Amino acid sequence: MSVQTVAAPARVEQAARPVPWSTVLPFAVVLTYVNGFWVTALRGAVGSTERTTAPFFSWLRDSTLLLPLFVLAVLVALSLGARGTRRRRGVGVIRPALLVALATTVAGTAHLVVDSIWSLRLQLVHLDTMGSMGGLCTGACLDKQLDATVLLQVRAVALGSLILLASNVVAVFWLLALRGGRLAVRGRSTAATEQRGAGLPAVLVAGLLGAAVVHAAVVREHLGEWPAAGWFFVLLTLAEVAAAVLVATRRRWALPMALAVSAGPLLLWLWSRTLGMPFGPAPWVPEAVGLADLAACALELTTLVLAVALTPARRSRERPPSPAAFRMALVAVLTVTAIGFGSGAAMFGDAAVTEHGAEAEAG
Repeated sequence: MSVQTVAAPARVEQAARPVPWSTVLPFAVVLTYVNGFWVTALRGAVGSTERTTAPFFSWLRDSTLLLPLFVLAVLVALSLGARGTRRRRGVGVIRPALLVALATTVAGTAHLVVDSIWSLRLQLVHLDTMGSMGGLCTGACLDKQLDATVLLQVRAVALGSLILLASNVVAVFWLLALRGGRLAVRGRSTAATEQRGAGLPAVLVAGLLGAAVVHAAVVREHLGEWPAAGWFFVLLTLAEVAAAVLVATRRRWALPMALAVSAGPLLLWLWSRTLGMPFGPAPWVPEAVGLADLAACALELTTLVLAVALTPARRSRERPPSPAAFRMALVAVLTVTAIGFGSGAAMFGDAAVTEHGAEAEAG
């Protein structure tokens, strides 16, 4: 078994030859759904009861939303594995294969940890509710139940990570067997025109559209809580889409508008999570930090940095990213967008269980 490489012209740098999608996508798709299966199975065994309904739909939905994360993990792993091909035509297939198994195990374990934390949070709410209802288990008995619940989730994560690692190793080498024991880690050399086209503006457009998708996912929730907040997110979504169109068409006001729709929501979010808004249903009460708003902030911070980097004063010193880095940046933006959208639309875990619903039950 060997790693296949494609010889590049002398004028094209090795970094200009990214991992081919024909290698990345099959591994990412299979490993995503394998890891998602085990996370769903563990959720059914030790998770909160309201998150164990419709396991097949939950597995399919969560795995699909996390597919970009595993694409990014496979891209990073194969890019690291391809470093041994710079001076030699081929190297053993074991190293890049194990890197893929390790990287996807890290991604799967991250999913498992977040899922376990969410289940633990709901289980602790249930135990507190039982104690307040004057049940037989109170005081020291309730404390033991809390400790046992936490320990159960810790053990589930530890055991689950080992299961994920073993499953990923088996799946990777099974895919290698189906491919005849060959693993292409470098594609064809990229033309100079394609290199120039793969720049920061495309990542900026992707980041703006990603933030718009995440904000659109929370419109319905905010309309139910406070209509003014819901309509604010509607306008913000439209503004981000408009900024993305302006950047893509290279209009004059593209960068100023991108700066405005990136910095403005970031400052507003920071104010609302530290001091609380001076108006609304709960004036001067800091809001809780959720996964969706963290994803939106990450995208807005990215677009803010890119918009500053693309200003005329800095653009002359810009070094075009390699196609490999360009791919990873776009996949990273898509990953954050998918996670933020899934959280904002209450699609991870059980769709009926939301952040505010758990808080209401705790109250």
